[in-house]
Amino acid sequence: MMTAKNKFKFLFILGLMLLFTSLFLEWYSFRAYTSNNTLIAYWSFNLFTEWSTVISGEQHFNKQVKPNNISIPIEISILFIFSILASGFSVLFKDLEQNTELDKLYPYAYLNFLLISLNIYYIFAFPIFYLLPNKLYFPFLLVKDRESGVNYYYSIGPGYVLQIIGFILIFPYTLFYYHTINTFKSEQQSPKKVIQRYIQHIQEPLDLDSLIAKEELKLKFNDRNDKE
Repeated sequence: MMTAKNKFKFLFILGLMLLFTSLFLEWYSFRAYTSNNTLIAYWSFNLFTEWSTVISGEQHFNKQVKPNNISIPIEISILFIFSILASGFSVLFKDLEQNTELDKLYPYAYLNFLLISLNIYYIFAFPIFYLLPNKLYFPFLLVKDRESGVNYYYSIGPGYVLQIIGFILIFPYTLFYYHTINTFKSEQQSPKKVIQRYIQHIQEPLDLDSLIAKEELKLKFNDRNDKE
């Protein structure tokens, strides 16, 4: 039977896989259909390729309704990939049960928090600072233009959905990892532990043979003085 820690660990690894996969999927799509459901415009957004379309470039209406570029900094995406890989390394090779000096695992705990922070950035900043200012409705909306007979459909994509699922999966183990290390450090720094370490440091092993020899010499010296 899996322990709670192993369950959190399994979900964390699964969450990392989903987060990594999400970077290469569609995050948002914009489509336009005629009244008889004929697709006349289609644009999908990806973090690396930005807007792309499957409709021929000769379609004037498709080019005319292309959304504005969102331009999410590529540096953030690279840092996000690094955080995913580093967190994956920590969970596989820096396990809590296999390290006796848990305080040395603090950098990996902060790496997990960095991953969580970037994940939250994508979840909240993407719609607030990139979609809505460009009049791209969130999370989805169907707009019917009665004059032209064109229906516009705005929707988030699977990449963004995986970001949300990934956050839910990696959050428990991130807290568990940090809490375990922090609890260990608190116990190591408690007054009782400090006193014990201090006593062990100043206490020297007793040389019984040397003490016995000294006592014998002292007794012989005292006896000689008494005889004199």
